[in-house]
Amino acid sequence: MSIVSIVLIALVALFFAAMGVYGLLRPSQLADPLGLLADRPDARAEVRAVYGGFGIAIAVILGLAAADVGDLRFGACVTVAAALGGMAVGRVWSGIVESPSAFFPVWFYLVLEVIMAAMLILAVTVDP
Repeated sequence: MSIVSIVLIALVALFFAAMGVYGLLRPSQLADPLGLLADRPDARAEVRAVYGGFGIAIAVILGLAAADVGDLRFGACVTVAAALGGMAVGRVWSGIVESPSAFFPVWFYLVLEVIMAAMLILAVTVDP
């Protein structure tokens, strides 16, 4: 595996790790810029699960993919890229059916999701 592939995968893994840790430790603060109110334990648990736990799990899977443990690099990268692409499609659909109020967070995250999906696809095609 080339260093380019490792770096691309690791950068996406770092994003998910940072999001995951932030989601676990500061769920209300993570939800606030999105216009979500995590003011109850149930709401904070949901943010911790979806942004925290899921982010950490994806970071671990991508970390293993970067290290090419158990030949899971291709499958892990394509799966996470597909998930990011699906999120981006959801944001585009949102832009069609209702107009987001500003570039951040909807369009900002759309750009980030497309870039990270492309990085993962590139990582498995540059050095298959």
